[in-house]
Amino acid sequence: MQFRILGPIEVHDDSGAAVPSLPPKASRILAVLALDCGKVVPVDRLIDLVWGEEPPPQARKSLQVHISTLRRAGVPVEHRTAGYRLDADPDHVDAHVFRSLTARAGEIADPAERRVVLGEALALWRGAPVTGIERLAGPLEAQRLAAVEEAADADLALGRHAEVVDLLADLVEEHPLAERLRVRLMRALAGAGRRTEAMRVFHDTRRLLVDELGVEPGPQLQQLYRAVLDGAEPEPVRRNYLPRDVGDFTGRAEELARLTEGEPHGVWWIEGAAGVGKSAFAVHAAHRLAARYPDGQLFVDLHALPPVPGAALDVLLRALDVPTVRIPTQLDERAALWRAQLTGRRVLIVLDGVAGVSQVRQLLPGAPGCLTLVTSRNRPVDRQVQRLALDVLTPQEAVALLTGILGDDRVAEDPEAALEVARLCGHLPLAVRITGARLAGRPHWPVSRLVSRLRDERGRLDELVADDLAVRSSLELTLRALDGPARRAYRAFGFLDHPELPAGLAPALLGLPEDAAEDVLDRLVDARLLDVTGRHRYRMHDLVRIHARELAEAEDDVTDRFAAFHRVLVECQAKVDGCVERLMPVVPRMQDFLGELHDHPVPRAERDAWFAVEEPLLIKVVERAAELGFAAQACDLAEALVFAWFGLRNRYDGWERTHRAALDAVVAVGDRRREAVLRCSLGQLYFKRDEFAEAGRWFADAGALFVRLGDRRGEAVALNGAGMVAREQARYGPALASLHRARTLLAELGDAEGAAHSLYGIGSVQRELGRDAQALQTLRAAEEVYRSVGSARGEALAVRGIGLVHRARDEHLEAEDHFRRAHDIVLALEDPLMGCYTAQSLAKVWLRTGRFAEAALLLVSALENCRELGDRFGLALLRRTLGELHLAAGELDLAEVLLGAALTTWDDLELPAWRARTLRDLGAVHAGRGDDDSAARCWSEAALLFAELGSREAGEPISRTRSDCSVSP
Repeated sequence: MQFRILGPIEVHDDSGAAVPSLPPKASRILAVLALDCGKVVPVDRLIDLVWGEEPPPQARKSLQVHISTLRRAGVPVEHRTAGYRLDADPDHVDAHVFRSLTARAGEIADPAERRVVLGEALALWRGAPVTGIERLAGPLEAQRLAAVEEAADADLALGRHAEVVDLLADLVEEHPLAERLRVRLMRALAGAGRRTEAMRVFHDTRRLLVDELGVEPGPQLQQLYRAVLDGAEPEPVRRNYLPRDVGDFTGRAEELARLTEGEPHGVWWIEGAAGVGKSAFAVHAAHRLAARYPDGQLFVDLHALPPVPGAALDVLLRALDVPTVRIPTQLDERAALWRAQLTGRRVLIVLDGVAGVSQVRQLLPGAPGCLTLVTSRNRPVDRQVQRLALDVLTPQEAVALLTGILGDDRVAEDPEAALEVARLCGHLPLAVRITGARLAGRPHWPVSRLVSRLRDERGRLDELVADDLAVRSSLELTLRALDGPARRAYRAFGFLDHPELPAGLAPALLGLPEDAAEDVLDRLVDARLLDVTGRHRYRMHDLVRIHARELAEAEDDVTDRFAAFHRVLVECQAKVDGCVERLMPVVPRMQDFLGELHDHPVPRAERDAWFAVEEPLLIKVVERAAELGFAAQACDLAEALVFAWFGLRNRYDGWERTHRAALDAVVAVGDRRREAVLRCSLGQLYFKRDEFAEAGRWFADAGALFVRLGDRRGEAVALNGAGMVAREQARYGPALASLHRARTLLAELGDAEGAAHSLYGIGSVQRELGRDAQALQTLRAAEEVYRSVGSARGEALAVRGIGLVHRARDEHLEAEDHFRRAHDIVLALEDPLMGCYTAQSLAKVWLRTGRFAEAALLLVSALENCRELGDRFGLALLRRTLGELHLAAGELDLAEVLLGAALTTWDDLELPAWRARTLRDLGAVHAGRGDDDSAARCWSEAALLFAELGSREAGEPISRTRSDCSVSP
C-alpha cells in the first residue's frame, strides 16, 4: 500500500487505486503511525497527538475503534505491548520518500542535478500536511520550506531567476515573516531585471517585521537591499575551514533532518559516547548546511589545542583574517573582538571535542544569524543549547557503513557474518570503521575471519585497532578527565561484567551511601561512559564494559574487586529470599536457607515486574559468582530463584543456566550435598519442560548422591521426583514404589508437607489405575495436611485431584464443586500456570454437562496462557479438550485438527497413556463420519496400549464417544 500524508491523507492499494476515505480521527492516527512507520508508537503519544493535551476519558477505547477501522480498510497496523506499529516500508510513505530525496540532494554538488532531485521531492506535496496535528505539521512544513530554499538556491546558481519568482511567489504570501524566502525572491527579481519589484519586497518585509515583531530586517536582507540600490548583487566571501566530509557517512537520517530543517541557529550540542561518530556527524551536517552560511564555515579541534585560555579564540580570529597584531592579549577583549567580527554575518562554527560549556562560553557568537555545532562526550548543563544525542548505529546502518568502507562484494557474499561483526562491535561507528579498515587492508580476508577473532571478549579490544584509530585509546581519553572515585566506580561496574545495573544496587557495588553512589555514577553518565535507561537504571556499552573489566583486573586489588562483587551478591540474595514461596508439590524444597516459605510474601504484580526486568542481571550474578569461586552462594541464589521466579513462570533458560553454572562450581570444590541439591532441581526443571526421560536421569543421580551422603530427606525428595516422572510415563508400579518409599522417609523425619507431596502423587497414580476409593482416601489425607501446614498451592492440587476422581465416576456435581474450589484458590494465588490446569478441569465438567459455550471461553483463555508460558503438556491437554468439545458439538473437522495436534505432542513427549486417550477420541471422530475402518484402527491401538499400561481405561468400553476423565496435574 502507498500512504500519502503530504497533503490530504490518502491510502492507495498496490494497484494504485485509492482506498475509500477514512474518518478524520482514523486518518490522523494513520498519519502519526506513517511518520514512524516500522516503529512502535506508544498509545499515550497517539492519544496526545490526535486528541490533544486534555483527551476525553474514553480516548483509549476510541483509539481501539479507529485502529479497527484502519485494519478493515486493509491498513497493516500491528498491536505491540507498548503501542501500535504500521507494518509498511518507509519507501511507501511520501514523507519518508521526501526526506530521502532531500538528503540525497544535499550530497549532490552539481546544482542542475541537485535541482532535479529537489523537484522530485517537492512534487510529492499536495497541500497542508497532517491537518489537525500542528505538532507534526509544523516540522513537516519547515522541511518543505528548507527544500524550497535549496531548490531556489540551485535555480539562482543556474541563472533561472524567473523560475525562482514563480516558485516563491505563493510561498512568500503563505509565510510572510520568512526572511530567507524573501531574500531569495529579491535576488530572483533583481536577477530578472525587476529591480522595482525587488525593492518592494524589501519594503513590504520591513513593514511586516516592524509591525508584527518590532524588529528591523536581518543583515542579509539589508545588505541585499543596498546591493539592489547600487545595481549589483554582492558576492559573499566564503571561508571554508571544514575538514573533508566523510565519503562513507552512513545513517543518522533523523538527526540530520532535525538539525538541517528550517533555519537552524544558536548552539547545537552534539553529545554521545566515545566512538559514536560525533565529529563525523558534525562535519557532515556542516557541509550540508554550508550554503546557508555564506560568510564562512569554521572548524576548531579543541583536542589538538594547548590547554591555554584563548587558544581557540586565536584560531577563530585568524580564520576571519584578523591580523595577529590586532588580537588583544586580554581574554575578555579577545572574546569581544570575536563577537564583533560576527556581527551582521552568517557564519557556521564547529567546535569539536568540547569538555563542557565553560570551555566554549567565550567562543559562542552573539550574532543571531550564526550557527555553532559543538561535539562533546559530556552532557551540557546550559539549557539554552539545543541537545542532539547520538547513539550507536542500527544493525542495518552498521552493516551499510562496513559495506561502504570495503567497497567490494565481501559483505554481500556473507551478510550473516557482516551482521555478527557489527554486533560484536556493539554497532559503534568507530569500532565498525576500524574493522572495515582492517578488512580493506586485507582483501584476502573474508568478513567471517574477523568474527572468530572478535568473539573472544578478552582479546576484542586488541582487534579494534587500525593505524591511529583504537577503541581503547578513545575510552582512555575520556577517563583521564574523571576523578578517582569515578574511575574506581567505572572499574567496579566493569568487573560485575553485566551491561545493566539498577540504581538500588549501586551503593552495594561501590560500598558507598546511596546519595554518594548516585553522584559518582552520574559523573560516569555525564562522561557518556554510562547511560541511564528505564526507571533509573545504568547501562554500559559492551565495548566499554570490556575495557572497564580489563582495568579492574589490571589495577584493582583482588580483595577489593571481589568484595565489591560479593556485596552485590548478598543484596541480590536478600531481595530474592524475600520473594520465595511454595511451588507445586513436585518441586523439592531442599535448602534450609530459604527459611519460611509463604504463598504471598510480596504482591505478585510487584514481584513479577521486578523479576522480569532483573532476570538477566540475576542470572549473570549467579554465573559470575560461580566463575569467581563463590560456589555455595551461587548454588543458594540459583535455588532461591527457582522458588521466587523460575519455577513460577516457567523461565527454563535462566533456570538451566544458573544451575549448570552453580553445579560446575560446587563440583569443583567438592560440595557434594549442594551438588545433589542442584541435580535434584535440574530434574525438576526437565520434569516441568516435559522431558521426562532426562528428568528421571537427574533425579536418579541426585538420589544416589543423597544415599551416599546419608541424607534421608534428600533421598526422599529425589524419590518423589522419580515417582512423578514414572507416573507421567504410565509406569505405575515403579511410581508407587518410589512414592511410598518417599512418604515413609518423610513421615519418619517429621516432614508433613513433604509427606503430603508423596500422598498427592500416590493418590494420582491410584486414580490412573481406577482404584477410586483408595485415591479419594489418599488425596483427602493430602488435602488435610496441606491445609494444616498452610500450603494453599498444595491444597488446590489435592482438591483438584479429588475432583478428577469424581469426574471419572460421572459424579459431575461433586467434581464441579471441587474444581471450583481449586480454581478459586489458584486465582487468589495469581498463578497463571496452575490456573490453566484448574480451568481445564472445570471446563471439562461443563463439557460433560452440555455447557459448551462456557467451557469454550475458559479453554481458549487457558490455551493462550499455556502458549505464553511455553507449557507443551498443558497446550496438548487443552487442545485435546477443545477437540473433545468440537467432537461433542458434531464439528468433526475442527475436532480432528485439534486432536491431531495433541497426538503429535504426546508422541514427542513419549507419553503412551495420553496417546491412547487421544486415539480413542480420534476413533470417535472417524466413527462420526462413518469411517468404521479408521475408527477401528484407532480404537484397537488404544485398547492395546491401555491393556499394556494397566490403566483404568483397560476395563472401559473402548468405543465410547465421550472422552476419558484422567488428567495430569
